[in-house]
Parts: sequence; C-alpha cells; structure tokens
Amino acid sequence: MSMLSGSGLGQGEGRRRRHPVATAFLVVLMMLVLFGATFGAIRLLKGGGSAEPSASGTTSGPCVSTTVTPGAALPKPATVTTNVYNGTDRAGLARTTAATLKTRGFGIGSIANDPSGKSLATVAEIRYGPKGTDNATLMRFYIVGATLVLDQRTDATIDVVLGAKYKGIPDQKTINAALAKPVVVATGNGCPTPTPATKPSGTAKATATASKSASA
Repeated sequence: MSMLSGSGLGQGEGRRRRHPVATAFLVVLMMLVLFGATFGAIRLLKGGGSAEPSASGTTSGPCVSTTVTPGAALPKPATVTTNVYNGTDRAGLARTTAATLKTRGFGIGSIANDPSGKSLATVAEIRYGPKGTDNATLMRFYIVGATLVLDQRTDATIDVVLGAKYKGIPDQKTINAALAKPVVVATGNGCPTPTPATKPSGTAKATATASKSASA
C-alpha cells in the first residue's frame, strides 16, 4: 500500500510540476496572437491613410485636350498700350511700325531706339510683365515670329523691340484668320507644367555705335 501510495503521490507531484510550464506556454501563445492582430490592424490603418492623399490629389482629373479659338480669349487692340523700339540700325523702323499698329487699333506709348542698348538679330522681342501676358500674346499675331520675354514690370503695357529679321506686319485679314483658327490646348493636373517665357540667351548682342545713333 505504501508503494502504491508513494507512486501515486509521485505522479501527482509530476503533474503539478508540469502545470507552470503549460501555463507559461499558453500565455506566450496568447501574447503572440494579440501581437499579430495588433500589428495587422496598424498596417491596415496605415495603408488606408496613405491611399487618401492619392485619391484627393487626382480630383482635377488627367491632362485633357480641348479645341479653342485664340482670339476669343484675347483682349482687343484698343485695350493694349505698346511701346515700339528699334533694335536695329535701320532708321525709322520703330516710327513706321508704330504708325501701322496705331491704324490697327493699338495704343502707342514711347517710340525710340531700344532703351536696353541691344541690337537684335531675330525678328523681334515682345517684352511684358505678368499683368500683360494676354496683351503680349495678342501682339505676337501682329509681329509674327517675335520672342516673348517676361520682365518685372508691374503694369500691363508691353514693348515691341524690332530686330534685323523683322519684315513688317501682316494684313489684317491674315491676322483675323489666325486669331479665328481653332487650336488644341491641354488642361488638367496631368499636363506638364509650362516653362515661363524668358529671354533666350544668345538672341541679342550689344549694339554698335552706329545702332545707337540710328533714328527710331
């Protein structure tokens, strides 16, 4: 009896010794399950948060091409005041061009040799400030081939600076046809950002003394 009793007591003690190990295993298992659930929830929340800015950033849509008539959005010549400057050694070029522009309805400001003291080898430059963007765009239909040059002026006036390749102003019928000709423009967030118009390097060189003395 004592041997059986001893054996029974030993088995009972063995079972009691295994209980802490099993309990610890269950605790660790539960911690792993909780950690995994928490980690998954955090990743899900982070993924949902990163998707929102992407969706909101595309509310304006992709780049879309539409057909417009240039003249419809541009000002009338009577609302535009332009200075006319001679950037060549051809005497009287600014005066004759200013007279033609006046007959086409433009307001004329100063008529002189180019104040910047440059001699243009190109057709012309149309200089303008941020407020004169539309005025400069309109003038480019009259001075075909001119380069748009953005400067820091604060009003809407523009300068037409005539260069060596300037040949004259087209007849009004040709200009009206160009203003009425449909063109394709692209709008939307997906469109490339246009580069602001600036004066290209190498299009002008310092004037010689003869150019300085030429009459506008």
